[in-house]
Amino acid sequence: MIKDPQQATLAEDSQTKIERPSEGRYQELFENCRDAIYVHDLSGRYTLVNRAAEELSGYTRDEILGRHYSNFVAPRHLKEAREKFCLKLDVPIETTYEAEVVCKDGARIPVEISSRMIYENGEAVGVQGTVRDITDRKRAQDILQMYSHRLIEAQEAERQTIARELDDEIGNTLSELQLKLSSIQNETETSQLHSQLAEAIDKVEETLMRVSDLSQDLRTSQLEELGLVAALRWYVARYAKRNRIAAEVIGDLAMGSLPHDVEMACFRITQEALANTARHARATRVTVHLERSKGQLNLAVHDNGIGFNSRKLLDGFSARASGLRGMQERALAIKAQIEIISKPGSGTDIILDVPLG
Repeated sequence: MIKDPQQATLAEDSQTKIERPSEGRYQELFENCRDAIYVHDLSGRYTLVNRAAEELSGYTRDEILGRHYSNFVAPRHLKEAREKFCLKLDVPIETTYEAEVVCKDGARIPVEISSRMIYENGEAVGVQGTVRDITDRKRAQDILQMYSHRLIEAQEAERQTIARELDDEIGNTLSELQLKLSSIQNETETSQLHSQLAEAIDKVEETLMRVSDLSQDLRTSQLEELGLVAALRWYVARYAKRNRIAAEVIGDLAMGSLPHDVEMACFRITQEALANTARHARATRVTVHLERSKGQLNLAVHDNGIGFNSRKLLDGFSARASGLRGMQERALAIKAQIEIISKPGSGTDIILDVPLG
C-alpha cells in the first residue's frame, strides 16, 4: 500500500508507461495483421476495421464504418451469417464459416470468417472477428477435385473394359469348356470318370456365374437404364441373396433426374460400403436410405455389424482403408460431404450429402 502522495503519483506514471506501450503494440498488431479484423455492434454495423479489411474489400475505412455487414457479404451466404450471429448470442463460442466478400469493384473473394461475441460487465455488446482470404485454398481444392474427377472417369472406363473382357473372353471360354466337358461326359462309360466330369462341369458353371456377377458389378447399365433408386434396389437384392444378409433400399422411385456423375458416385459408394460390410462387418442387416430434399441429395448406408475405429483407420496407412478413401475421393469429385462413422460394437454409418444445382 502506497501512503506517500508522491509515491502514488510515481506509481500511476509507471503504470501509464506500462499500459501505453502495450496499447501501442496491440494497435500495431491490429493494423499490420494480414487477416482483416473487424468489430460490429449488435445491430450488425461496423465500428472498427483494420487496414487489411480495406485492402481486401477495396473500400476505405470511412466507407465501411457505420454500414451493415450485409453490404459486404454475398447474398447467398447471409442466411448462414445470421445463423452464426444468433448462435453466438445463445452460446458463448467462436463460430467459423466460409463466405464470399463483395468488393467495391464487384469482385467476390472467398473467405473464412471466425468471430466471437464481445462482453462488457457480462452483457453482449458486439462481435469481433477475422476474415481470411482463402482464394489459394479454394483454387487448390478445385484442382484436386478436377484430378479426382478425371481419375474416377479413368477408373470407370477401365471397369467397362474389364467387364467386356470378362464377358467376351473369359465368359465365352468358360461356356465352351462347359460344353466340351458335357460332351465328353455323355460319351464316357466309366462311372468314376463320369462323376469327376460332373464335378468339373459344376465348378465351371459356378465360376461362370461368378464371372457374370463380377461383370454386372463393374458395369453401370442398370443405373443408366433404370435410374439411381431402381438400380440400387436391383443391386441390393442381388447382394442380399448372394451374402445372405437382410438388406433393403428406402427411397422414392420418382426422385427425378440427377446428374450422371452424382448417380455414379452414389452407386459406387453404396457398392463399396456393402462390399466392406460383407467382408468385415459380420452384419445381419443393411439399410440404404436415399432422399432428395431442399436442393440436396442424402445417401445413408447403415449396417448392424461389429464396427471399427473409423478415425484410427482413416488417419493411418492401413490397406483396409483404401476402399474408404475411394469413397472420399468420389465424394470430393462431386463436391459432396461424406462421413464415415463407426465404433467397435456399434455398426457403421456412411453418410453422403450431395449439393444439387
